[in-house]
Amino acid sequence: MRFPIVLLLLFALSSVARGQTPIAEARDLPLGTSVTVRGIVLNGSELGSIRYVQDATGGIAVFPGTGSIGGFNPSRGADLSISGPLKLFNGLLEIDPITSFTVHSTGNALPAAQVIVPNVMGEANESELLRINACVFSGGGTFSNGTRTFTSNGQSGVIFLRSGHPMVGTPVPAGVVDLVGICSQYATGNPPVGGYQLLLRDVNDIQTSGSITVLSEVQQKEITSTGFKLEWNTNTDGSSRVRFGLSPAYGSVASAPGTTTAHSVQLGGLQPATFYYAQAFSVLGSDTAFATPGIYSTASAFAGEIKVYFNQPVDHSVAQGSAAVHIGSAMPDTIIAYMDRALSTLDIAVYNTSSTAIVNAANAARDRGLQVRWITEGATSNSALSNLHPAIAVLYRENSSGSGMHNKFIVIDADEGPAAHVLTGSANFTSQSFNADANDLLIIRDMALARCYRREFEEMWGSAGALPNAANSKFGADKSDNTPHLFNVGGTLVQSWFSPTDGTTERIAGALHSSDQHIEFALFAFTNGTLADALIERQAQPGVNVRGIIEEDDMVTWLYDALLEGGVDVKPDGAPNFLHHKYAIVDRHAPGSDPQVITGSHNWSFNAENHNDENTLIIHSAELADHFYQEWHARWITAVGIADPATANGLLLWPNPTRDQLFIDLEGRTRHDAQLRVMDMMGRTVVQERSAMLPAVLDVGGLANGTYILWLEAGGAQVQRVFVRAE
Repeated sequence: MRFPIVLLLLFALSSVARGQTPIAEARDLPLGTSVTVRGIVLNGSELGSIRYVQDATGGIAVFPGTGSIGGFNPSRGADLSISGPLKLFNGLLEIDPITSFTVHSTGNALPAAQVIVPNVMGEANESELLRINACVFSGGGTFSNGTRTFTSNGQSGVIFLRSGHPMVGTPVPAGVVDLVGICSQYATGNPPVGGYQLLLRDVNDIQTSGSITVLSEVQQKEITSTGFKLEWNTNTDGSSRVRFGLSPAYGSVASAPGTTTAHSVQLGGLQPATFYYAQAFSVLGSDTAFATPGIYSTASAFAGEIKVYFNQPVDHSVAQGSAAVHIGSAMPDTIIAYMDRALSTLDIAVYNTSSTAIVNAANAARDRGLQVRWITEGATSNSALSNLHPAIAVLYRENSSGSGMHNKFIVIDADEGPAAHVLTGSANFTSQSFNADANDLLIIRDMALARCYRREFEEMWGSAGALPNAANSKFGADKSDNTPHLFNVGGTLVQSWFSPTDGTTERIAGALHSSDQHIEFALFAFTNGTLADALIERQAQPGVNVRGIIEEDDMVTWLYDALLEGGVDVKPDGAPNFLHHKYAIVDRHAPGSDPQVITGSHNWSFNAENHNDENTLIIHSAELADHFYQEWHARWITAVGIADPATANGLLLWPNPTRDQLFIDLEGRTRHDAQLRVMDMMGRTVVQERSAMLPAVLDVGGLANGTYILWLEAGGAQVQRVFVRAE
């Protein structure tokens, strides 16, 4: 009998010769044991410096860590002998460090990938080449570094892409695909349990079985009150069809004439502010490629609007349009004013509440005959809820510790046309959150978005009635991605995402990656490495400037240091109270580049993405981006430590604000060697004078209106102050 060459090679590699151990036997030896194995290398540098080696008995990871000999860089398909001690790294068994290695030959065929289902990934096939068929990815968009969930045969698994992986930035397939990759593990704990991941090496590890396949996420465009358009791409020409309806049973089909790879189908004659189930598909001969089913909303019949209010001072000097609104301690009064105007329903989902005034407003609404429902977290203080009318049902999330039900939203009159509102933002309903900590409040009038938030509320509530249904109630990972995600709110495109079901981190990363010029962020908690990498990658792009503020008391040092090392201008907030925001601004300075605001309850953290109930909005609006920038700039002034007392550091500036001339003095002393430099808030030098005489007069009439920093160096000392140039 003749055997395929690759099987003969693997059989030879598995035999014990000259001290070599079959990999399966090596895996059973105690940690610290020095072993020598031989196998075929499954990957190259696309996974970094680590290599996975497989023989006929099993696979093992090889890592050139501290103490390893140099020159280790074998290519995929190399026949490799390697020696070193066994080590466990977050559950992954490795040979580390490498004491010796020999490359016998290159370009060999790889072992055949073992076909499995996601639940079979584990220790028995760790570091081996696997194939999982009939996979569908969640989230859509493009791949970014980090994990991405997929499903196959009713089971779920994850892939992992490292920073700099060749698939980062490539489209996530929207249809059914087969995946080929290496089984790896990353798990914490003692002993480490679970955390098995499929490592794809390049786009060739995503394979399709049919002659036609969907290549892109289905995009919803041109949303009106009576319809919308769906667009997608396929690998070859096919028909363009969409089945749709008010339930997953669909019932109707729309199509466009001809065949193409760039598909577009218009759905018309639909009802306003209504959700439609739809699935795009394309046919080529007897082969049909189906896109992932989706839920889509039409626009409301009544034009919506979006307002934002801030409880801390804002900086109007940097406004490009209308002034942002600072309401100070009036945030609870503003919320109550909208609650008092409610006509039929109030649905409240807030992490914690100590505001008796808001509870009293809910009681008053109940007394007016409204249906009032309340969801909150069971593991935190809700002192004011003891004053809630006993006829108002409250549902506590009890299956969590810490944040859990971390939403901050109210849905008002979801079925009442122009009265329908969503109130959301970063603030909990507490005195600290309303008055001391920096927070934002969004008020959005839109019936479609209100119905979306109500659907999320009722998934947690477990019913559509006044009382919750514990048997149907779902929180956290038990929920499903069952809401529309795109809305036309009075001509403004709004994305809505709920955690942990909707892949919110991927959507935030997508918005960050869309930046052409600027990103500013203000964050209470930041532990998400995927989003840190996204900021660093954007900062590395020519012409892109990334700046941000993180709450100092909640700062994670390693991530803060990583941002600094990546060139991101990030600072602790420097304020006595919490910076409780969860927002980022994309391209506020470039209205032609799709300015966006990312905000809501979702901290940039592991728990927010994977555990908590959270709500996030990505709003495509130059005006809103400008308003958030005015708030951000005021926080930035505090963070950079240049709050402006009357005689900061003995440096006197007057008048301030100024129009044309700025008078400068340093403690009333005459000097002849002063160095003067004016910088804008992007860090660019806009005026500079060397060897100036003090007192001095500086001409700033040519500067644009805005806030600037004057740096003065004299006698070896440096001092600085903020001034404003205004007409």
